[in-house]
Amino acid sequence: MPQPTPLPRDVAHAVAATPPRLLLTGPAGSGKSALLSSVRQTFAGRGLTVGTDPRSPAPTALVVDDAHTLPAESVLALAEQVRRGERPVVVATEPRPHRSDLRALLSAFGAHSALVELHPLSPREIAGRAATLGLTPRPEPIRAVHRLTGGARDVVDAALAALRDGTDPRRAAAARVRDRLGCGDPDLPRVLVLAGLGGTLDPLEVATVLGVDADRARELVDAARASGLLTVDGDVPIPAAAAVPAAVLGTHAVRTLAHRLAVLRLDAGLLTADAARALAEAGVADARLAALLVTLADAAEPAQARTLYDAAIRAGADADALDVRRAEAAGLAGDLATAGQLTDRLLDRAGALPAGELAAATRIAATVAARRGMLGRSADLYEWLGPERAGADAPIAATVLLAAGRPGTAARFGTEAAAPTSSAAAAQLLAAGLRESVGGDGRVAMNTLTRALSVHGAADRTRLLPDTPEAITALLCLHSGELAHAGAVLGRATAAPSVRHRLLAAWTALIGGDLPAATAAADELAPHATEQRDLLFLHGLRVGLARRGGDVGALTAAWTAAQGVVAEYSVDLLSLLPLGELWLAAVRLGEADRIAHLVGQAQDLLTTLDEPPLWGATLHWYGVQAAIAADRPAELLPHARALGAAAETTAYAAALARAGQAWLRVLQGDADPARVQAAAESLAAIGLPWDGARLAGEAALRVDDTATATALLQVARAVRHPSAAPRTAAPTPAADAPAAPSPLSDREAEVADLVVAGLTYREVGSRLYISAKTVEHHVARIRRRLGAGSRSELISMLRALGHGAEVRQPATSGNGGISACP
Repeated sequence: MPQPTPLPRDVAHAVAATPPRLLLTGPAGSGKSALLSSVRQTFAGRGLTVGTDPRSPAPTALVVDDAHTLPAESVLALAEQVRRGERPVVVATEPRPHRSDLRALLSAFGAHSALVELHPLSPREIAGRAATLGLTPRPEPIRAVHRLTGGARDVVDAALAALRDGTDPRRAAAARVRDRLGCGDPDLPRVLVLAGLGGTLDPLEVATVLGVDADRARELVDAARASGLLTVDGDVPIPAAAAVPAAVLGTHAVRTLAHRLAVLRLDAGLLTADAARALAEAGVADARLAALLVTLADAAEPAQARTLYDAAIRAGADADALDVRRAEAAGLAGDLATAGQLTDRLLDRAGALPAGELAAATRIAATVAARRGMLGRSADLYEWLGPERAGADAPIAATVLLAAGRPGTAARFGTEAAAPTSSAAAAQLLAAGLRESVGGDGRVAMNTLTRALSVHGAADRTRLLPDTPEAITALLCLHSGELAHAGAVLGRATAAPSVRHRLLAAWTALIGGDLPAATAAADELAPHATEQRDLLFLHGLRVGLARRGGDVGALTAAWTAAQGVVAEYSVDLLSLLPLGELWLAAVRLGEADRIAHLVGQAQDLLTTLDEPPLWGATLHWYGVQAAIAADRPAELLPHARALGAAAETTAYAAALARAGQAWLRVLQGDADPARVQAAAESLAAIGLPWDGARLAGEAALRVDDTATATALLQVARAVRHPSAAPRTAAPTPAADAPAAPSPLSDREAEVADLVVAGLTYREVGSRLYISAKTVEHHVARIRRRLGAGSRSELISMLRALGHGAEVRQPATSGNGGISACP
């Protein structure tokens, strides 16, 4: 690395003073010696004789490196030379705050404002050094080097040289640290190991653990802090030095130090979680340490609790006794694989488990299965456990069994809480609310579930549950058209919302017609949705967005991507929404047979639950749309009848029933405009604007006169984009009435005719003697004027307006043109 020249401004200023006086302080490897070399060259250029012995009168200038290695009398002699001011004096030293002679030297230079402190390199300074080596100083590698080295100059240089040479910078940095420790104080690695174990570097603690006297302990603490191998703000070894001191000392020496520190801290009651874990990882086996780690883990956040439980086992705790708590912590931290493995081991020895641990193990295993999209497996576990052994978790079991479509078994578990705790009360209300939503009054169900939210206390955040009151309440809202309530429920969580809650919020946007918000949420959540249940809802969301966008390519891609999840899907009451969207995608793409068995299972589940209107109406509405998409009116009838029966119970189902009847009449050739408009507007009123717009648009395609078709298209536009057009009276066909004026200009009408026929921009332009670019502008204006949101929607609208009927030439692509309606 080139020497720092010219001298830094503050150093150059001090050297230029009369007489020059400068004290450089900084940790080892901070560049002090390189600066002194430049100072010597500067003095030599002035004709000065440079010496290092403060007691010798011969040199005209003193330049002394590593003053901390000099005996006290030599340091005090240097201080006297500074006070006299008879000749230039430049000194470099590592900080040693416990040495009185070095404090005197510092005071002497300080009286003349001749102090320069060298700090670890900043990322910006590291980038500059990288550039001098010919490296491109990209931000992330530079930050990585800074994190690795803590800014220690010589360790930074080793890492940068490795990057330049294409070798491992971590290994190079560690090698530099090893070289330093190999030629330094033999006790320094012991102090660094102590710091890595969580020691405070208090001289008294260092003296006790290392077995040295107080003066030696103070000297070692100063040396460790001046080594540049500890972080500036925490006395923790920098990453490059984390493992090196232990490797230098050997396993036995490290374990001895760790045991001494553990005894000292345990006796004093001053052991922190990080230090306790580090001691266990260093090989300390101690009953008190193990018990402390368990206590700390019980009170920690899940991610930290997992590591603390593991450390407790290394320290000697009984692993079998901790399996339930370890499984809970792993599940809460998102590690379902570990949670599942631990609960399998617990259930294998079910006969030897206390009742409380068995119920907890079953709850955790049931939760793992539920999050993997297998609620049927969760129900199997609770059926095996039985109400006699469920204890306080009986309401949780009842909720799982009911959602899995097993109402008889669910009734055996009841919903009574074992104790009046907030978590028990929430579980009781959740089970009661779900039961009421299936077989009772919807208003009572919603009230009960909302009360479950209010008592869903912090205790439940520390237990792994198959689902949350927020999710189940929001799902019931989405099945009932209560979109505003769903949004409020999902937005009330004080902690960071889970992926499941955020996905349900995206579904709220999708159903309500806010496709941009739903799309943005899907893109944001895609990297975080890893559990099968979340993936099911994510893929259903993607399919729903593609279907509403009219993009067959995107729909095909979304349907294909969902196949792995579909293959593992276990039908349950809480997953009907994504099933419905996947069902419609399969029908649209001609692959209905690939999902027919799941649809049949869902219908069987609803039958088993005695067709709950609050939950079943949505699936039957999907059934109506599936029959429409397949052009099979006969298959619509069972769903229309089910909606008709549900209409007697809920206003939401009644609106769907009216819309289903309108659809059926449209398919039968009776597209009564007034009926269609009423049905479309009722769908929009219950939070289904896209469905209402589609009904009106489809009806427009099936009427004979252009005026009625245009009016229905305006209804579709007004329903889908309420601010785009005012609501109008229901359109009524009139045989003698003149046709409504076309919303398009003559030229746009000509373009529309050819677009509907499938001609490319180039072909349309050739026919009309205009450029392809002009055709593109015409198409854009037509889309804006009609309010079409997609290619298929625009074609449908133009056909309904009568365009393209007389154009028979099929579209070709032989000339390399692109579709005139991208």
